[in-house]
Amino acid sequence: EFYQAKANDYIKLLNKNKDRERSTIGKTLGLTRDEEFKLLGKRTDFNQVTHYRYQQSFKGIPVWGMQTNVGIGPDNNVVRLHGTIILDTPRDIAGIPASLDPQGALKRMKELHKKKDKGAQWHFRNEEYGTYIYIDKKGKAHLCYVVSFFADTEKGNPSQFIHFIDVKTGKALHSFDMLNYAQGTGPGGNLKTGYYYYGIDYPGFCVTEAAGICTMDCPEVRTIDLNHGTTGTTPYSYTCYENTHEEINGAYCPMNDAQFFGQVTYDMYNDWYGVPPVPFQLTIKCHYNTNYEAAFWDGTNVILGDGYTTFYPLGSLDVISHEFSHGFTQNNSDLIYSSQSGGINESFSDSAGEAAEYYLRGACDYMCG
Repeated sequence: EFYQAKANDYIKLLNKNKDRERSTIGKTLGLTRDEEFKLLGKRTDFNQVTHYRYQQSFKGIPVWGMQTNVGIGPDNNVVRLHGTIILDTPRDIAGIPASLDPQGALKRMKELHKKKDKGAQWHFRNEEYGTYIYIDKKGKAHLCYVVSFFADTEKGNPSQFIHFIDVKTGKALHSFDMLNYAQGTGPGGNLKTGYYYYGIDYPGFCVTEAAGICTMDCPEVRTIDLNHGTTGTTPYSYTCYENTHEEINGAYCPMNDAQFFGQVTYDMYNDWYGVPPVPFQLTIKCHYNTNYEAAFWDGTNVILGDGYTTFYPLGSLDVISHEFSHGFTQNNSDLIYSSQSGGINESFSDSAGEAAEYYLRGACDYMCG
């Protein structure tokens, strides 16, 4: 019986380095001489069960998603076996071209991705490419280039697509966005408002997660660490999931507050007005300059100083909502920031700051900052 094989026999069966072993696995699973299992890794758990993970391949090319996990107990018997294999691969894959160019496929897909916003300055990272056997929804095998990359622009809207491209036709058989949205945690507040923790006292703030790195770059809001400079466009990243960078001038973590309160501001406008505060991704830039005691809207971003002797870091909810509301006014009226129209402009932002407090907490203090 397949499930009753001894460990040594089974591992040989998967490695099948000899004709006899190929014959055995052929009888058991119906595989051909060109199909192999490659050991990807192993680990031993606290029950002394050793877990082996294998990748199925055809003529040396891995079959996407086809892996088998085998658990070998201390008595050398197979105690656990699960995974997926595919049969009859040779029926669909007639031959493997002598020359393959997955890197060229990556380049072509990046150029196609740029056409989504031709006027934008695109930034790519985390680029990967390879050649795989891809099994479609109907169970048919295709020789494919599999390429993936993280893409972003200065305006936001990040994505991390993976594309399966047929080697013969050059057509994309399947594509999807792998970008995962997670919840960041960590401290917030200051000596005046008090200490609170995102993930306990408030929900976690939105981050994107990739390879264990959390980035404050979500569809509606992103936060940038200027690190006491005056320019910067890269969203802040850290090792998932708790962020504690950085405690400064009486505030426990201004960037956590910025990312969370930026999302609250967006949600308030979207829920109550049916429109976002600005017609593009909300961007908040923290730690502006040194000892800077103000916050401002620069026409496209909210800029937050860390304060000095008069103010704590300017990252409270009402301040962030106030500044983004200047952006709302800028994009929805002709209220210039001068004289009576300037007073109305400022008053609307003051009101929006208090409205955001009420939206989040069900009460407001009618005090700015």
